[in-house]
Amino acid sequence: MDAAGQPVPPRDFERGLQTSGLLYHKGELWSIGDQRGEWPGHLLRIDPATARLKGEAVKLRLPDPLPQTPLFADYRSIRNSDFEGLAADPKDPFVLYGVTEDKRQWLVKIRLGAKAEAAEAAIEAITELEFPAGTEPYNGDLNYRIEGLALSDDGEEIFLAWERAGDKLPKIFTIQRRDAAAPKAAARDLAIDFASLAPRAGKEKALLNINDLHFLRAGGRSWLLAVARDQERILVISLGDKKIARSVDLDLRAPGGESIFWVSPEGLSADAATDKLWIVNDPDSIRGNYRKAGEEKASGNFAAMAPLLFELKLSAVMDGLGGK
Repeated sequence: MDAAGQPVPPRDFERGLQTSGLLYHKGELWSIGDQRGEWPGHLLRIDPATARLKGEAVKLRLPDPLPQTPLFADYRSIRNSDFEGLAADPKDPFVLYGVTEDKRQWLVKIRLGAKAEAAEAAIEAITELEFPAGTEPYNGDLNYRIEGLALSDDGEEIFLAWERAGDKLPKIFTIQRRDAAAPKAAARDLAIDFASLAPRAGKEKALLNINDLHFLRAGGRSWLLAVARDQERILVISLGDKKIARSVDLDLRAPGGESIFWVSPEGLSADAATDKLWIVNDPDSIRGNYRKAGEEKASGNFAAMAPLLFELKLSAVMDGLGGK
């Protein structure tokens, strides 16, 4: 809901808030509006205790004067950039990174202002992402490309989730921090063994796709948590051996406990200090699938496409894998 507790309903093209990606930062949850959102290319600050927006959406400003590089002019020419993932730089509390998917595939460095309550944000750098030859999206659909973003806890490695490739499996790519400062960066495939994952029981026909990432260090090992949107699962990926150590099936319910026909979880973040993990959904549904199970047509806040914020214990996901 917005700061007043009201939904931001869809319009002709816009689909409400369109919460893409999720980040726990400075005691708040942050998301970003994508191309069909009410505020595309704006940061959305969320109070994790109330699931309401904090203040107004924060537009990503461009530098003035504009840097003499084609990427900044290209960004300005696009009315509604398709932002998806969002991550914080552990080396600088005033730097976030975003990633775009549909029209361009960019890594965007965002500089936050120093004022906490009146948030400001400006684009500091844009890096064009290059992927290995033959990397194609599922069914040739450009909206099955980069969806998730995470940084390692030392800030030296950047992880990118390719939602679903032409082989019907997700991919995870990585680039080094030093390459993110260049106009163009080549991403490397980590070759995660997604083919070994069995379909979720009861959802055998659901696509296997990855829509957000979170880096975690626990038990002396490095992990990526990934949210699989259509299968409604969290995958725990061991970066040491490139394998899926665990899959956690989710039962994501409406606030009243009702089952939901189409949840579409697209954002994931966690905080080990408080043992919390959050998921936010992107309720964009041009087919009317975002509704209570058993209903033929969406009603109430489902019809308003109000996103849902879910909270669970991080330890429940990582139990037995080391760490808290």
